Amino acid sequence: MTVKTLDERLDLLSKRELQVAQKIIEGLPNKSIANQLFISERTVKFHCANIYRKLEIRNRAALMASFFRQLYQPLREAG
Repeated sequence: MTVKTLDERLDLLSKRELQVAQKIIEGLPNKSIANQLFISERTVKFHCANIYRKLEIRNRAALMASFFRQLYQPLREAG
């Protein structure tokens, strides 16, 4: 089984899923994400489930942790 990097897994997300993921990383709750993207809260939850499945994570905290690990990866490699 090949282990994919976060960047490779992000390529699996749709445009809308990427928008929802960005709002999650900004720390917004589902209701705020729904209002900002003009979709229902139920649709946000649906996108969240797809994001978690495609990125092989379980929740918002794991999404944020993956994001920050990827963000700081170049710093660890340089140090």
